[in-house]
Amino acid sequence: MVECPFCYRVFRESPEKLGARCPKCRMPLYEDPARRKNTPEKDFGKCEQHPDVPSVAKCARCAKPICYSCRTRWQDEPVCPRCIDLAVLDDEPSPAESQLQTKQAWFSVFFAAFAWLMLALTLIPFSTFHQSPGRTVIFIAYFLFLGSFIPAMFGLGFAMASLRLRGGSVRLATTALAVNGSQLSLAIALIVINLAHN
Repeated sequence: MVECPFCYRVFRESPEKLGARCPKCRMPLYEDPARRKNTPEKDFGKCEQHPDVPSVAKCARCAKPICYSCRTRWQDEPVCPRCIDLAVLDDEPSPAESQLQTKQAWFSVFFAAFAWLMLALTLIPFSTFHQSPGRTVIFIAYFLFLGSFIPAMFGLGFAMASLRLRGGSVRLATTALAVNGSQLSLAIALIVINLAHN
């Protein structure tokens, strides 16, 4: 696996197939480590893969010394090629993907809470009056009841989109999916009961 040092795009092709220049930005992919700065700021020892080259950093995952040629930026940390290969084989999500999943899961929770609030507001006018409610109150209740479907549907969409991504917010997204689904099923059940009753 090769990372372009200029545009930071990662290529999984072999170096022989990839060539000497980045297919995206056309800048050189490989540079002779001897042409780079010979004296790093800290002495980390010799590179694990290139014993004749001084290292410039330690791998953030395995703590092995790495040189300029081996150093790869992965999730804003210097990482050796071996750890990158392991992360790709484990199908580890990128930070952007994890952040997007968390954001979509929280949007789904927000829409679920809003949908349940609208459904609860539908029932409040009927529980507070001892006589039959007026036409305006009934209209507002029907408007809130039917309007509660909209945030619940948006919540279901965000929860499903969040579950399709990889990351650590699967439980939150699953909970939001269940809460949105239960709101929709209760609202549909109230409609069916009302139609069967009339």
